[in-house]
This record gives sequence, structure tokens and C-alpha cells, in this order.
Amino acid sequence: MKKIMIFSLCLALIVALACGCTKPDNGASEEPVPQEETDPEDEVVSITLGQLKEFANTDSSMWELLQDMLPNLIVYRSAGGVFQYAPIDRSLPQSDYDWNNLVEVNESPREVKYVVDGETVSIKGIDVSTYQGDIEWDKVAASGVKFVFIRLGYRGYESGLLVRDDRFEQNIQGALSNNIAVGVYFVTQAVSVEEAVEEAQFVMENIRPYNVTWPIVLDIEDAASATARTADLTQQQRTDHAIAFCETIKENGYTPMLYCNIRWFIEKLDISRITEYDKWFAQYFHKPFFPYAFQIWQYSSTGEIEGIKGNVDYDISFIDYGNRTEEAGE
Repeated sequence: MKKIMIFSLCLALIVALACGCTKPDNGASEEPVPQEETDPEDEVVSITLGQLKEFANTDSSMWELLQDMLPNLIVYRSAGGVFQYAPIDRSLPQSDYDWNNLVEVNESPREVKYVVDGETVSIKGIDVSTYQGDIEWDKVAASGVKFVFIRLGYRGYESGLLVRDDRFEQNIQGALSNNIAVGVYFVTQAVSVEEAVEEAQFVMENIRPYNVTWPIVLDIEDAASATARTADLTQQQRTDHAIAFCETIKENGYTPMLYCNIRWFIEKLDISRITEYDKWFAQYFHKPFFPYAFQIWQYSSTGEIEGIKGNVDYDISFIDYGNRTEEAGE
């Protein structure tokens, strides 16, 4: 019954949006339409648009249904948790994955793969940092993990200092010695193009001794403090910094990549200016909602892998970057 209720509520919202009858929430609720009494199991509940929005903000399944039923809009939450609806720019490169090909390998923790004509075409991966502690990489390899993104470091959100992850060397050596392909990510807090270039150069210096064949990722996300040094950057500035990082990585012969959730890709960056860079998209639903082209999906933060204590992020890649690198070098 709950799914039916949610579907009905979604439909009500869509009709309201289509009719242009939404209006700002001024604290007053619209008068509900009375309904005839029915059997309690089949009862149709009257609800105002304001109540519907409030329900949507507290139920993730509503978010998924809203997105399914609004194919020309991108549904996401603002930093304050309020649903936003952005139009899709069809002139930009679009994602063409068929999510009917997504197969559940395991229910708890949920693990998925992408299968086309009976063949698994996605690649199983994880991402780790010092927070995963000491990792038994031989067991990780035996579990079927083919690639890993390792946090190389970050810039302090208050100090601005460049810091290397204290388990970076331990992790990259362990992964490579067990034939797991490696990419790295750096958590940015650059406030200028010069700092973005500095971050890229810092990454280059630290990966030079290692065979890094997967992308070098700029991790762009909310800092742990509302007073972080990047808090007041504009969309244009953040995009300028992302491009500066990616171009520096590309000039050094590596594949640059951007990591964001849907709000950051839509609100904080100018998506039209970063179409040429590969994207690693984070969203923890049954299928991703991002309409634009992306190459890697982080779909869970509660994965379990033999050899790692506690939770780990699950990722699947739709591109084999190791083979792509070999082909580019031929």
C-alpha cells in the first residue's frame, strides 16, 4: 500500500507542476479535496501540495519515483534538503545506459553489475582512504575487486595546507602488488586557479613512482565546516578551478576525472564547460539519476569487502581504463 500511496502522491505533484499551480510555501495550506469513504485498505487520502512536498523531503523512495516520472527534469535536494527541479540540457552529451541491464549480485549489502546480452560489461571497484585502516589487499583481490581509487590527499578546509593521506603509500603498494588497477583522488579546497594547479602538481609528485593507469580524480564536495575557505566561491570559480586541475593532469599524460554528487554537478559547477572530462558520479539509489554522460558510478557507501574492516564504497566502471591506456599508447 505504501508504494501505491507514494505513486499517487507523486502523480499529484506532477499534475500540480504541469498545471503551473505550485506556489511558494507561505505557511498556509491549501484546502484538501474531500473523498468518499472507502474500504480502509483502498482508501484514497486527500493531501495538499504543501503536505506532499513535506513527505517528499523525508522519504527517499519518493525521490526515485519523482525522477522516474519527470523525465525532462533533474530532481535533486538543495543543501537545506529541499527538492529542486532543473531542466535537462539536451545539447550536452547524455548518458545512454539502459538501467534494465543493471543486475543485483547481492542483496545485503547491495552489489550490482551491468550486463549486456549475458555478458558483464561493468568492472567492480572500490575507493579507500586512511579511514579503512590497514587493508589486506590479497583478500581484496580475491574478492573480485579489479580497480581501486585511493585517496592521495586533501587540502585543509581551514588551513589551506596540502596533506597526503597517511596510508597512501601503504595502500597503493598493497593494491598494485596484488594486481589491482589503481587510480587516485584528491579532495580539493582550492580558492584560485593557481591553487588548483598546485593540487594537481602535488598529485603528480606523489604518483610518479607508481603505475597509475586509472584516472586522477578531483574530489569536489561539501567541506566539514560551513566556514570552509571555499564556502563563498561562485559556480564560475569552482568550474575554473576544476578545469585548471584537469588540464594540468592531462598535460602530464594522465586521464583527469571529476567526482561529485548530483547537486554539485548541477548547482556548483557549470556542466556545459566540463563535458570533455570523465565523471565519477555518486548517488546511492537503485539506479543513478544523472542524465549526462559519466563513466563510473559510486552506488553505495555501506559495502563489505573481505580484507577491509567496516564499510567501504562500492563502484562500477563502464570503461576499462587499463585497456584504454594501452590502446592510446600503441
